[in-house]
Amino acid sequence: MKKLPEPIQRGLNRLAGVSGATVVSLPEFMPTEGAWAIKLCLSQTYSSDFVPKETLWVLLVDDVYPLGQIHLYPGLNNSIVHTFPHQDRNIKPHRDDKKWRTGKPCLDSPSQRLGRIAGGSEPTNDSEERLRWHVERCLAWLDMAATKQLMLDSEPFEVPQCPSELLNSGIKVVHDEGPDTFDVWTERIGRFGEVSWNKLPGFEKTIVAEAFFDTKGDVIRTCRRELVKTKKRWVGYWWLWPEPVVIPPWHSPGTWADLRRIGARLNLNVDKFTRWLARRSVGENTIILLIGYPIPTSWNGTVTEIHWQSILPPPIPQNGKMPKRSRGNYRGRSARIQRNIFIGSRHLSYLNTENWHPDRLQARGKLPRTLRKLPIAIIGAGALGSAVAELLIRAGSLDILIVDHDSLEVGNLVRHTLTGAELRQNKAAAVAARLRGAAPMANVSSFAKQLPSQGTLKDLLDRFDVIIDCTGEDEVVSRLGGTWWGVPRLFLSASLGFAARRLFLYEAWGCSFPEEHFFEEIGPWLEGERASWSAVGETLEGAGCWSPLFPARSDDVWLAAVATVKHLERATNGESKCGLDVLEQYDEGGVGFRHIVQEEA
Repeated sequence: MKKLPEPIQRGLNRLAGVSGATVVSLPEFMPTEGAWAIKLCLSQTYSSDFVPKETLWVLLVDDVYPLGQIHLYPGLNNSIVHTFPHQDRNIKPHRDDKKWRTGKPCLDSPSQRLGRIAGGSEPTNDSEERLRWHVERCLAWLDMAATKQLMLDSEPFEVPQCPSELLNSGIKVVHDEGPDTFDVWTERIGRFGEVSWNKLPGFEKTIVAEAFFDTKGDVIRTCRRELVKTKKRWVGYWWLWPEPVVIPPWHSPGTWADLRRIGARLNLNVDKFTRWLARRSVGENTIILLIGYPIPTSWNGTVTEIHWQSILPPPIPQNGKMPKRSRGNYRGRSARIQRNIFIGSRHLSYLNTENWHPDRLQARGKLPRTLRKLPIAIIGAGALGSAVAELLIRAGSLDILIVDHDSLEVGNLVRHTLTGAELRQNKAAAVAARLRGAAPMANVSSFAKQLPSQGTLKDLLDRFDVIIDCTGEDEVVSRLGGTWWGVPRLFLSASLGFAARRLFLYEAWGCSFPEEHFFEEIGPWLEGERASWSAVGETLEGAGCWSPLFPARSDDVWLAAVATVKHLERATNGESKCGLDVLEQYDEGGVGFRHIVQEEA
């Protein structure tokens, strides 16, 4: 028999001083868990219809305590059987060897309520105090559950946990709802309609809600990303509920009977909907249904967006045996549908459903909203252009066009964002494909040809508010200077000096690129650059131009790309001045670029 580790014994001894907690069994080692199971009886201050005064729990402690995990689970008997906020879905386990339910409370979450009652951070390395901390938090959690105080107004709203035991792992369903799309749904509570599904390129077994339609076929809203149209429309369905679809307190439905009970409480007729669904989807093999409801940002706050959860309803056969004593008409067919197909004991089949709204995808770091919303054209998908594009798209830019006629060569790999898998592919198209994989809800397009001129160039770049030239080519500057757009826009020329030690940023706002002023400003600096090339035996092929032999390390290029994006951020926020800005690398007491003045040229 495995001996109880001494640190766990010290922790149990400390539990003797916790009011309301009693150890009711000897610790038992669970080999399948690699942890010790300890039965506790918890008696909290308050009780309710959902929370008995006394409940049995299983304390599961990793064998490496005080390190490792500690979890408290409701016992199989004489414990809580409902699910609350800040708790995993609370059901009986499917494994016979488990002696506890699955509803683990989130005791280590940063809940303000639990923090005030059983406050302080978890003593992770203290063998005497860590068990006590978890048990005291559980007692506090039970009191809050009994008095309906688990949800503070200032805390983030929490959707009910998706039933993992009913989850179908075949497909992931993606949508992009946010505060900016909420208004289209406010008058459609209780209604239903169709969804047009589409595959998301680069994401295996992932489909996206391409467009929502009402029952008349009118478009409600479309996905913010433009997707390739399919030959045959893949139809799904949506149903918008007025409130979260939960069994009180906070339990996701598991069967169609559960869904009917919740619907009756919210004055929604599930049978009426399933009859409509059956008429629309008869004969379809795969039916995907989105059930949604409005949610707030914080508990009890104003609702701001729609939350969708997808399920797989049972398929509706073209023909089927009618139930006994039923007529072969609409009424009889409805009876067959309800009794044979949407029978109450049938389990719901859930699908992984995720909200890929840009605000959620960029929550870890994003550019200011004013810049994210601007359509940007990047001319040149070389080392600098590809790095600038990647930084922008990963920071939240939603609409980018990449222009380049060159193909990727093996010599480019030393400092390009692309890899050997894209050799001999067009740079613009390959970079665009890479970035669509990094930002699935952004529109990233490419123009895999030589930059056109005048009328054709005007049409190509007309809708873009920002045009960035990363080629360093005089011809590109001339073509931008020879084209007139009726609406002013921001032009930014970014080019590297010898060995990427300097970065030349030229900013201009207007209807055309000021070619003459640009060459007047940058000309004196290029004389010094030519001297640097000559000193090491290299030849500069043109003003600001480089080839695969251009000497610059990848880290230098990325540093310049970062400086370019920072400059663009300041420019779109009105914090920079038009004209030429010359930056030079430094590495004394830090690494980066600093501004230098004309006299140093």
